[in-house]
Amino acid sequence: MMKIGIQGIAGSYSEMTARDYINTLLTKQLHTNCDLENDFEVVMYSNFCETTQALVDEDVDLIVVPVENSTTGAITKLLDQLRYKPVMGIAEAYQPVSHNLWGVAGSTIEELTTVYSHPEALSQCTSFFEQHPYIEAKAHDDTARASLHVQELKNPKVAAISSARAGELYGLTPLLKDFQDEKSNMTRFYILEKYQESKRYEGNVLAFYIETRHEPGALLKLLQVFDIYNGNLLSLNARPIQNQPFTYGFFLEVTADKMTVSNEILIQTLEQVAEHVQLLAQFDQVKRPNRT
Repeated sequence: MMKIGIQGIAGSYSEMTARDYINTLLTKQLHTNCDLENDFEVVMYSNFCETTQALVDEDVDLIVVPVENSTTGAITKLLDQLRYKPVMGIAEAYQPVSHNLWGVAGSTIEELTTVYSHPEALSQCTSFFEQHPYIEAKAHDDTARASLHVQELKNPKVAAISSARAGELYGLTPLLKDFQDEKSNMTRFYILEKYQESKRYEGNVLAFYIETRHEPGALLKLLQVFDIYNGNLLSLNARPIQNQPFTYGFFLEVTADKMTVSNEILIQTLEQVAEHVQLLAQFDQVKRPNRT
């Protein structure tokens, strides 16, 4: 049985993405006798640290984790957990995000005092809270757990922001549908496995975590390496390095379609201008789904 780890519970966007990915695997393996319920297990964790560590400890075979949202940008708490760990992204997946407001029977928006959800979801619904300043936004572990919490409280003055699947799973009443700030809102996920040194990874997207030397022009020298080898920069995110105040490491993604050297040569060249180079992922870029 293949075990796939996520941060969240049933009804979370991570769980939905994991199930979609399993269905993709099954589609590619139609000649097998595998099925979602009996040959795959989605293992649920409370936070990103537990999720990534489960992969390192080989408690699960893969993890499905969010790395970027189209509204709020990089999921930095997740990216930080990938640093220095023997993990490797082997695929990406997109999940359209449609946030819904869920309460218990008898709830109305006018009488709400508190709304729970994951911090990312709350930040993707800022317009709602600006229009309803009397409602307090409170962070929860994930969107689905927020819905479960509201179900357990049974308080008509409390609601949760989550997916339609979560609200329905936990028997809640819909108060508002698809009300996120951007209708085109979606989240990009990595599917990661434990890094295998003997495995040859392939794909037209490379992701790195790199720490440059703390000197003038260090980032420029780093980017020039990708320019020389025809790598096209897709994203760049700076993150503070632990226990080194005001120094930063960089998460980068580049397309490798026209790269003129092997990964080995590229990494060797990067190591000449950087203090630390970690290849985080290599996979084939997928087409983003359209939202209407």
